[in-house]
Amino acid sequence: MASVQDIEVVRYSISAFYEEHSGNLKRAQSLHEAAVLGLKAIAEDTWHDQETRTMCDKQAEFHASRYHLIRSILDGSQENLPVILPTVLSAEESINATPSSGGLAIGLEESLLSEYLTEKSENPDLGIPSQIQHLVGPTTIPPYAPSLDSTLPPKQYKITVDIDSTNYSYWLNAHPIDQPDQTFYRLRASRWGKTQFENVAFYRATEFIAPCIDIKIAAVASTGDKELSAQKSRSIEYTTSNSPRPIVEAPAASGKRTWSLQKFGYGGRVFAWVTPEGKNSVRIPTLYEMESESEQSEGNIEGGSEKVVGKKLCWGEVKSVAGMETHATVTVVGGTDQLFEEFLVASQMTKMAIFLFGHDI
Repeated sequence: MASVQDIEVVRYSISAFYEEHSGNLKRAQSLHEAAVLGLKAIAEDTWHDQETRTMCDKQAEFHASRYHLIRSILDGSQENLPVILPTVLSAEESINATPSSGGLAIGLEESLLSEYLTEKSENPDLGIPSQIQHLVGPTTIPPYAPSLDSTLPPKQYKITVDIDSTNYSYWLNAHPIDQPDQTFYRLRASRWGKTQFENVAFYRATEFIAPCIDIKIAAVASTGDKELSAQKSRSIEYTTSNSPRPIVEAPAASGKRTWSLQKFGYGGRVFAWVTPEGKNSVRIPTLYEMESESEQSEGNIEGGSEKVVGKKLCWGEVKSVAGMETHATVTVVGGTDQLFEEFLVASQMTKMAIFLFGHDI
């Protein structure tokens, strides 16, 4: 989308959701209508490639649903928006809000720490900003999991799948479990001309033109069987829009059958995904915060030597009807800020995509 008209359509599309966020429903309705017309025009223009046209067509349908929803509110047949969809505006509000425990949101800590470490690599004498002094240096970093307000309800998402066979693309969609007709996030994966996924992208549904997380997946040797190949553990690298340094999930042993413990750093802490054994084609891992070796353990993972702090932070399950897997759910513990929650949902959806469609052989 390089033309002036296309750029204007994108502006309408994103601005419509910003106006919703601000409560300006009449302006939002007008922008949704303009976005539908503009996106439909792009979808019907054969000058654009097929995938762009498909994406615009899907987004036009999304705007149309919001247009009708807002119209029902303005004419009095419905009281309020059922939910405010996540945008960059809500993300900024979320990380700038003070957690109940005080201090900073971990999403903000990750952004500030990443910026500091990037600048320090070029300027070794750079001083530590006061906001993140507790994350750098010899002092013990305060654990994250125990700081969460246990009275806050968890966030739960239903994950559904759309297959675009024309473009060899797969779209995983995250819907709030109590608002299944609303879409919060989308993950796009494609194996066009490849035997396994190399890159996938995670989008806020309101900001379809640019992903908020770019994801790079390390290749593994094929077994000759796509289901067995998908079971091999691998490194996954996430580049978020708010941080200059990627977040890397590193398995204990790459390329081995069954996904091993996968650790990553975030906000100065260490976390680990634990993937269960089982017969399901999709195995949804559980996230724990790890203790440093100098700290006393409150427990361990699966009876092993890996020490953990507090309770699990993110988990999920596969739903089946009459023995057939129909959809999955992902749950994030209450109290997490939007940026950290988005990273966790993106990680879970990436692994689902690998299990379901990641390999041709």
